[in-house]
Amino acid sequence: MSRNHVLIASLLVTGSLAVYFLVSGDGEEPATVDGGRHLLQQTSSPTSAQATDTVLLVALQDELQQARAAREELESRLEALLIRVEELEHADDTEAVATTTIASRNPQTETPSVVRTSVQALIEAGISEEQATWIQERLDEIGLQQLYLRDRATREGWLNKPRYHKDRRELQNAVTELRDEVGDDAYDRLLYTIGRANRVVVRDVMQHSPAAQYGLQGGDQIIEYDGQRIFSSTELSSLVTQGSVGVMTLMRVKREGDIHDIYLPGGPLGIRMTAARVTP
Repeated sequence: MSRNHVLIASLLVTGSLAVYFLVSGDGEEPATVDGGRHLLQQTSSPTSAQATDTVLLVALQDELQQARAAREELESRLEALLIRVEELEHADDTEAVATTTIASRNPQTETPSVVRTSVQALIEAGISEEQATWIQERLDEIGLQQLYLRDRATREGWLNKPRYHKDRRELQNAVTELRDEVGDDAYDRLLYTIGRANRVVVRDVMQHSPAAQYGLQGGDQIIEYDGQRIFSSTELSSLVTQGSVGVMTLMRVKREGDIHDIYLPGGPLGIRMTAARVTP
């Protein structure tokens, strides 16, 4: 009887141990599963990061493309504005001259007006006949190139596009380049004759600026700066920027018919300018 009890007790202990190990094994399985999930997350994490980087890269590329398009649009507008500024500076006074002529004409007199050729107009402005003929030949060549440029741009569909503005500006600069060929005095008369502005005039002076401190006044015609003749605000701005800041620099102006020499420190002047067409 006692042996049976011992056998039964042994079986119970063995079963208890078996159950304990089974339960212990079942309890460790979630840890194994969690560990597997953690490993899976570690394995899949780089792929997720790469996907995120790809999305960010695409977004940045789109923003860059938009920025480039916006910059090209701004450059086109700037080019058009620069050309418009030059057109305003070189404004043709034909309408004003025609109005003056009509207003002063005697209505009872039917005498036809004298028609002058372009060469004659240059000669009357004080340019020699030989030089006037050469100048007009160059002007006609530039004028024809402008006509051909506009015609081609219109036919090919790039009129008023950046390419057109760039080429047109180069042709306009070709007139400016004649200055080196004919000299400042003849160039002054040339600008006046073809109806372009040939003077930079001080419209007003900013308060507490170097211009105000050293005596520039509204209405002054700027003739020279640092020994260089001035015919446009672009030329003056370029010379001011090229000069040494603070170094006293000679500016020659015409005020009420008289020439005045004014020394100003190099650097920004503090003036607002306008263009004018004045008889040389």
